[in-house]
Amino acid sequence: MKLVKFALFCVAATLTSLLCSAAELTKVGDFALLDQQGKFHQRSWYGDQKAIVIFIQGNDCPVVRNSVPTLKEIRDEFESQGVTFFMLNPQTQDNRASIAKEAEEFGYDFPILLDEAQLVAESLGVDRTGESFVIDPKTMSVVFRGPIDDRSSSEPQRRVATNHYLKDAINAVLSGQAVADDVPPAPGTLISFQSRDQHRQHKVSYTKDIVPILRDNCVSCHHDGGIGPWAMSSHAMVQGWSQMMREVVMTRRMPPGQIDPHVGKPIEDMVEITPEEKQMLIHWIDAGAAIDGAKDPLAALTFDDPKYSLGEPDMIFKVPAQSIPATGVIDYRYIPVELNLDKDIWVRAVEFVPGDRQVLHHVIAYLASPADKTVRGRQNGSARGASIGGFAPGRQPDAFRDNSGRFIKKGSNLLLQMHYTTSGKATVDETEIGLFIYDKPPAYVMAGGVAGQRRFLIPANAKEYKLEGEQLIERDAYLYSMTPHMHFRGKYMNYTAVYPDGRSEILLSVPKYEFNWQFSYQLQDPLFLPAGTRLVVKGAMDNSDRNRSNPDPSKPVHFGLQTKHEMFFGFITLRYVGDTPANLLTNKPTNDDEVAGL
Repeated sequence: MKLVKFALFCVAATLTSLLCSAAELTKVGDFALLDQQGKFHQRSWYGDQKAIVIFIQGNDCPVVRNSVPTLKEIRDEFESQGVTFFMLNPQTQDNRASIAKEAEEFGYDFPILLDEAQLVAESLGVDRTGESFVIDPKTMSVVFRGPIDDRSSSEPQRRVATNHYLKDAINAVLSGQAVADDVPPAPGTLISFQSRDQHRQHKVSYTKDIVPILRDNCVSCHHDGGIGPWAMSSHAMVQGWSQMMREVVMTRRMPPGQIDPHVGKPIEDMVEITPEEKQMLIHWIDAGAAIDGAKDPLAALTFDDPKYSLGEPDMIFKVPAQSIPATGVIDYRYIPVELNLDKDIWVRAVEFVPGDRQVLHHVIAYLASPADKTVRGRQNGSARGASIGGFAPGRQPDAFRDNSGRFIKKGSNLLLQMHYTTSGKATVDETEIGLFIYDKPPAYVMAGGVAGQRRFLIPANAKEYKLEGEQLIERDAYLYSMTPHMHFRGKYMNYTAVYPDGRSEILLSVPKYEFNWQFSYQLQDPLFLPAGTRLVVKGAMDNSDRNRSNPDPSKPVHFGLQTKHEMFFGFITLRYVGDTPANLLTNKPTNDDEVAGL
């Protein structure tokens, strides 16, 4: 029996060794994953490193547990030389909570990337836990695959290693030498890839599997007349764009506005592709993105894109036409809009329809007193009052829930703060504003606020400059939405509620902030915040050259209005208990914290 086991092991070792020899030619596409703490990591962001080491981790694996002390020693030796170390967990039986628990118990102080869809492990060719991979960031190639050393085993280990496979491979990469490929296989636990094996045996169906994923998650934007840059109007279009689709899914760029699904409160209408859906989509693309069936169900989809998504507004106001040059930096424009109200009104929703989405970055609609007619007041925003709504890429219309609204007094007007960016072509923007009005006063008054920081100086080339702000909730309130806002250097942001009794909980985490998609995250159920609660917003800026959106990493950055400057604001929408139209005139209403702009 022992001879049989030994023979089987030798066969497995031979096959694995062949795979190791071929690993030099294995290209690794870009990918992004969250680690056990919810932090975002993208492979290409580490392109300035000399090598990337990925060690395959799995809970309860004795090989992993025995190998980690040596892995730490290697990290401590090479990290300062430009080598980055990760663990990767592709085991479907493990989850984030259990992985974090294992890491704490056994002292794994590495980022452990959660490969929930197993797609990164598949691209690396992972077989077992305990395997080590060395990636050359310049060529995006796997240059080494094997065990850490010859002590790696589930059995009692040798006291001293005689072959230091991983360490030798790193030294070879750093010195520009060839990496040895005559290494034995790693002896860890075999990993099951059930979805991969199933999809190889039973091909993923375009009509039954892929079209429902696209219909539910993609085509609402990617259709003729939608905001997506191309239309998923047929199989031919999807097949032609399939490699780009693969890239944006693997790097978590699409769907936009992704949050950390493992923490926080449930968010309304959040588009999220599940790990199972990712597996089907990527496996279908890798198999050639073929169509099955005589008809294309994607081509049969129809869309009704009304000008106003909330229906016909009760009042429509046209913003004076704005001429936008082809190039250059455009100062914020403060544009008055006369409402000509002959009575007080209660607004239940506000929706903006951009004239040219390519150049209109954002709008904030402030209430302005009719007493201030000065040009200076309009230009510098000194006439600002409370904000009643706004527009930004990805932001939904401001619709106030639970029979609540915002008040506009007779004679008031709007002062619009409008921010334009150039597109390379001169154009004219003619934006419209739709107001949706209550027939009678609502039951409640909606308010807003912001937790942020305005005094900061981000050093040049800083990869992760942390910022923090908070707002004290002085009266009992219900929280409805959270809107993170930064500019091009924004890296991540999260909201935490610290309650008066000392408890705290994360309400929202946006691990990878995208300036081009400024979502307002609406809670499925309003959250009660007792008086004395502190809303703490934490985040970071990436002012380095690894941030591809960074205008100039060589310069420090301070707070400012233009996108070449920075902002750090966590906006909120909330309703204070007791604020009703009936007591609006007797109690001072809660206005939004004045903010210079989005």
